Amino acid sequence: MFKLLLCCLLLTIDGGWAFNHGQDLVDFQTYKENFTKTYPSTSACNFANYYFIYNRNQVAQHNAQADRNRTTFREAVNQFSDIRLIQFAALLPKAVSTVASAPTDPPPSQAAATSFDIITDFELTVAVEDQGVNCSSSWAYATAKAVEIMNAVQSANPLPSSLSAQQLLDCAGMGTGCSTQTPMAALNYLTQLTDAYLYPEVDYPNNNSLKTPGMCQPPSSVSVGVKLAGYSTVADNDDAAVMRYVSNGFPVIVEYNPATFGFMQYSSGVYVQETSALTNPRSSQFLVVVGYDHDVDSNLDYWRCLNSFGETWGEEGYIRIVRRSNQPIAKSAVFPSALA
Repeated sequence: MFKLLLCCLLLTIDGGWAFNHGQDLVDFQTYKENFTKTYPSTSACNFANYYFIYNRNQVAQHNAQADRNRTTFREAVNQFSDIRLIQFAALLPKAVSTVASAPTDPPPSQAAATSFDIITDFELTVAVEDQGVNCSSSWAYATAKAVEIMNAVQSANPLPSSLSAQQLLDCAGMGTGCSTQTPMAALNYLTQLTDAYLYPEVDYPNNNSLKTPGMCQPPSSVSVGVKLAGYSTVADNDDAAVMRYVSNGFPVIVEYNPATFGFMQYSSGVYVQETSALTNPRSSQFLVVVGYDHDVDSNLDYWRCLNSFGETWGEEGYIRIVRRSNQPIAKSAVFPSALA
């Protein structure tokens, strides 16, 4: 109890600020327990407490606007609520491709349906992954999940095994696996190396506590691995193509700017990105577009995307993003298109 009081009640002398120790302390203690938070020092704990209170209050203010129908989505305290927005953005630096694209011709496709969802329409049970806060690895998680979902659709397997993002981090990261790498590196690895199979996570476990990729060590004896024959790209802003491929059972990976309070603490509803975030983004998070539809409550069309922030973020790990011509989802869009 003394350590808790020392951590969370004392003011930070150098910083010149303090916080009250009533309900704020109770809320922060509950937050730490719910998200299994520990901090390396009293100072770090104090800063976390300060920003938790700030972000909690921001969530309350935003949701008060949602209650008045002045915004179309809600926010909630989550694993990022003890850091500043600028720190969150720094965790997810702008992606920079280090490899040449080697796409194949896109597969034949039928016209897009009015609405479609790969997960629900094919009745798939797909695990939501958590990339953690130590490594900007959404490029690997998104690629592994897209291959997993496509393989599940084409093999008619409603209960696919999670595929290893860690393998892609270790084997395709090329020195920037925890910073600025892109899905293209993973897709080139899987298609250009003859012995590159993407293994189940149970055989090549993910480890979101690592701050750097590990050694590339594919398991020596596994019964199942997915071999990818090709991938295809979508031109920037070509949302009609994204819709068509998703409607034909191909999950599409897109690059998205996450550096807003709304994305960081998104909880539910149709997310409409702030105008300022639409230009000159300095952060990247790769999402997997799995569906699209119309939301009756907000009267907005939306994309349904799978993130890799775990099930406690968003709508059990998913986010619905507004679908409109002036906010295209197709950015650096790519998708696995053929199995070997």
